Amino acid sequence: MSFTLTTLKSTIQDYSENTETTFVNNLREFIRAAENRIFKSVDFEVFRKNVTSATTSSDRFLSVPDDYLASFSLSITNSSNIEFLLEKDVNFIQEYNPNSSTTGAPKYYARFDVDNFILAPTPNSNYSVELHYYYKPTSLADSTIELTVASSSSLAVNEVITGASSGATATIQSKNDSTNKLTIIVPTTAFTSGETVTGGTTGASSAISAISSDTTTTWLSKNALNAMLYGSLSEAYIFMKGEADIMQLYERRFMEEVSRLKDLGEARENADAYRQGLPRRART
Repeated sequence: MSFTLTTLKSTIQDYSENTETTFVNNLREFIRAAENRIFKSVDFEVFRKNVTSATTSSDRFLSVPDDYLASFSLSITNSSNIEFLLEKDVNFIQEYNPNSSTTGAPKYYARFDVDNFILAPTPNSNYSVELHYYYKPTSLADSTIELTVASSSSLAVNEVITGASSGATATIQSKNDSTNKLTIIVPTTAFTSGETVTGGTTGASSAISAISSDTTTTWLSKNALNAMLYGSLSEAYIFMKGEADIMQLYERRFMEEVSRLKDLGEARENADAYRQGLPRRART
């Protein structure tokens, strides 16, 4: 069993017995919030990858990947030797190296802001860097479908289209003019085959001839579907200001599922020789 965006939204509505428009329009955000809570609590081996870059001499900052979630390890190559840096907080870095002009081979790093790590000491050379990190995958809330229209050439990527009869709206994520297909995020209200869609920017119109099904699943929606469900329901009941006992029930079940996932994840990592002796990030 697994969830698509459509089936998870429907299940949340079935449990909550709520079809109110504002509630339905926020279903994606409940799902996204549940995913974020899971990723903050559990380090999944499947969501690890490596990137390489280089420090710049006399520059203590190093760029953070756009999809970065948490570090697994960060190393530099110093005279052909791989040296792992210890992860600290920014206060430690600033106390250890208060004068940024003091340079040397970096020993420590910290997340400085959304876009940068800060290193200490400030690099005295252009060192090769390898970052092994946990990344944030595409959210189930961003699942897409395709609309086939009579002609897509006059419609523009990133403009909002509106269905003439359904009133459904969606932003065009990409398009293929050779096949007249528009890729859109699964809309809250469904478009209907045969209706005309109009672009909010270009004013161009075209009739829909076919609509693909929502079949997209994610690793979480296949392997952590109960955590996804109860996490989303917990967020939904907070939004609804629902009954306290129901909120507590869903939150307890969510935490039980997260605990199970965490145990599985830590069991794998404990056997990982590459990780031995390296500092782990704090778990919440």
